[in-house]
Amino acid sequence: MKPRFFRVDRSQHAYLTFIAESYEGLCTVSTVDNAQGIIRVLPSEGQEQDLEGLICALQEEIGMEEIIDYQ
Repeated sequence: MKPRFFRVDRSQHAYLTFIAESYEGLCTVSTVDNAQGIIRVLPSEGQEQDLEGLICALQEEIGMEEIIDYQ
């Protein structure tokens, strides 16, 4: 399980967290850098495919932008 990082408008953080938590056991979402709007999404074991569907939907809805190679 490898974490993925995304840039999300800070005004959308609460909404994103609420949606992720509503899919109990799908993933863990945490803020890495609030000033830059960077979040970490860690999938639960065996949930990667379901999580991918949610991420795709959220990318369209709230403009999540994946950050590749975030350190």
